[in-house]
Amino acid sequence: MTSPRSLTPAGRASVEAVARRHLDDGLHTGAQLAVYRDGELQVDLRIGSASALASRMLWFSATKPLAAVAVLMLAERGQLDLDAPIAELWPDFGAGGKQACTVRHVLTHRGGFPVFPRYYDWEHIDDWDAVCAVTAAIEAEWAPGEDTGYHPVTYGFALGEVVRRVDGRAPRDFLRDEVFGPLGMDASLGVEEAELASVVPVEAMSEITMLDPTGSERRTSDIVRRFRLPATLRAQMPAANAIGTAEALARFYDAMLDARTPREGSTRPRLLSEESAMQATTRQWRTTFDRTFMLPASYGLGFLVGGIMEPYNQPGVFGHSGQQSTIGYADPERGLAVAYLTNGLHGPLEVQMRYADIALALVAACEEADGDA
Repeated sequence: MTSPRSLTPAGRASVEAVARRHLDDGLHTGAQLAVYRDGELQVDLRIGSASALASRMLWFSATKPLAAVAVLMLAERGQLDLDAPIAELWPDFGAGGKQACTVRHVLTHRGGFPVFPRYYDWEHIDDWDAVCAVTAAIEAEWAPGEDTGYHPVTYGFALGEVVRRVDGRAPRDFLRDEVFGPLGMDASLGVEEAELASVVPVEAMSEITMLDPTGSERRTSDIVRRFRLPATLRAQMPAANAIGTAEALARFYDAMLDARTPREGSTRPRLLSEESAMQATTRQWRTTFDRTFMLPASYGLGFLVGGIMEPYNQPGVFGHSGQQSTIGYADPERGLAVAYLTNGLHGPLEVQMRYADIALALVAACEEADGDA
């Protein structure tokens, strides 16, 4: 049996020092960092004013891979065809030119319905039937499959309702029973009313975004307002509101690594077959221009893969970031499963700096550890 690789005490300290520096530099007021290597927890750091031991944090769009795993589980069980039109399960969904849209289109952000209506009152975002009805009625901006544009929220409502119609369980319950529970993750899709105070509040650290480089539209503050609403924290948003610890998200990525390449002696519950896990986490679609990001993009099935910026510039890395604040990813070559959660929504440069600093520190820590082996 091959011995698991680990990080040295000095390597762990160097990675933790990066996270502490980000806090000291005022990039956020609270953060959690967790790192597994070859199935063993190496780092579980909680720092700042919002880092009480019991606190959980919003994952934002780092939630999306969980929804992907849910539908891939159903596909593996023969209950769902990824290439069949969603409207066969959910007839109303075919409205507005979406008749041909498949689950695979949604997983690769080619569904054609990226924008949830701006007029919707987010005080009612926790009404599952209502948000699904709104999603079904959206007019397609392009014929499904013929173009690409990241679907920030509609991705989750579409996939979540597919799960409910195929399996009978609400997406929150499916993920609890099939992913969070079996893996022992301290996480949930939304929270109960009594747990609202346990969620670390998010903060707007900058109004600058890629789509509003001057910050004049105050988009970040609007996101913060929406994601502080009790309705949003209570809701089921399979694209955007998983809530949990960094250790839980890193544990999920470690389970995905184990699914792709099963470890001898591993006791992790197997989420997916090797084939399904590999397809989900390797490039299935690439575009030179994503209509939402207005940049090139590369997608697996629900995961972000490839790219020129850290950590995605490393061979085989897959993962997902979340709303200017959060990232979860796996580095198969180094056996790393990483989650870095912050409560500070920052500008593009600061966000990428946070991701890059942690990723590069981990690469260096692995090189130092493996050089000592």
